[in-house]
Amino acid sequence: MENIFVYSSENFYGLIAYNFKTIIPPTYEEILPAFTHHFWGCKNEKWKLHNFENIEINNKQFEEVETFQNGYACVSKNGKTFGFVDRNGNFKIPAHYLKGQHLGNCLFAVGKDIQGKLKYGIIDLKEELILPYLFDEIPTFTDVALLLLKRRKPLREWLRL
Repeated sequence: MENIFVYSSENFYGLIAYNFKTIIPPTYEEILPAFTHHFWGCKNEKWKLHNFENIEINNKQFEEVETFQNGYACVSKNGKTFGFVDRNGNFKIPAHYLKGQHLGNCLFAVGKDIQGKLKYGIIDLKEELILPYLFDEIPTFTDVALLLLKRRKPLREWLRL
């Protein structure tokens, strides 16, 4: 949200341009950037995706949201299980993971409870497991690529990346 700023008035938040022109009046409990010309707005402790005309993208609401990364955002409807939505707010990976992050190139780090500990594995858009749940923290795309190089994966696995 370049040249757009979140501002508050009487404990509510809105968006204002660098020239002080109000884009979105302060009617939200919280605002987070989503992607270009879109934002997450929170009212009554529920998040919805909006454009800069303050129009809801769809009527879906979430308890937790993250900023979009490469076209996907990690979200939760109940605050316990997480999945990934596209820029239309539609789930592309169902919400049955413990947190996660889109790493790029259709690879997602997703969390799972493994013997009482949160571990992260790597899946693709079809939810096929690329790397098992062996990471203690969300790895970067570079970490994943280096691990695959160390393991000298066959060409067919690299083509999946």
